[in-house]
Amino acid sequence: MARAFKSTPKGFVADLEKAERRLLRTLFKDVIQLLDVEQEAPPSAPTGSASDSASTSATPSSSDPFWDIVAGLGPLGADDAGGDEAAGVGNSRGAGESAPVRAAPQDEALARLLPPGVHGDTPTEQAAAGEFRALTEDGVRRAKTADLQRAVAALQVNPVVLDEEHAIAFSRALNDVRLVLSARLGIDTDEDAERVHAVDDWSAAKDVESYMALLYNFTTWLLETLMLALSTRLPD
Repeated sequence: MARAFKSTPKGFVADLEKAERRLLRTLFKDVIQLLDVEQEAPPSAPTGSASDSASTSATPSSSDPFWDIVAGLGPLGADDAGGDEAAGVGNSRGAGESAPVRAAPQDEALARLLPPGVHGDTPTEQAAAGEFRALTEDGVRRAKTADLQRAVAALQVNPVVLDEEHAIAFSRALNDVRLVLSARLGIDTDEDAERVHAVDDWSAAKDVESYMALLYNFTTWLLETLMLALSTRLPD
């Protein structure tokens, strides 16, 4: 059984069984795959009005690899960029030039991993969001993938020992797994979260949704223990 992360002289240490580490590696790798296979087409300049550009949709993948992997698992054996500044993304371009735009992901899980940098429903706000996404999304994908890859590497041995930098990256990777699971489980309200947290018996899990709920609760618990351990290093 997993033992919580603790702050020790060697670093942040957790004791995880082989099956638990294998499970986490699978989840981390699948989020990496999701960030890769759902990659949007390269940003392009809009050809119509601002509202037309904002409504351009990304082509979803033909299958859901995250769902496929979770279905095969057994019982465990961004802040707003600032109104005026964000709306002005690309204002330095020459007269008559159009800024590249990128549509938000259609997949809800990917949308939670890659939230908009500019919020709003007006054509101007949507156009600004598309421009901001075109400028920043690839970098966000790379940063998330790097965190997830470091987390996979850290799980090759037991106990898992992380220095502070790796612990912070590991916490971000765990949270990205939780974001994907929360989207698949339809967690949008406190009531939804309570419904999922009530699933706590691995032996009673008989379907994909109950397995995912257990995975969500496990990764949530592990993340909480890591954040608590990190908080002990904060200055008084």
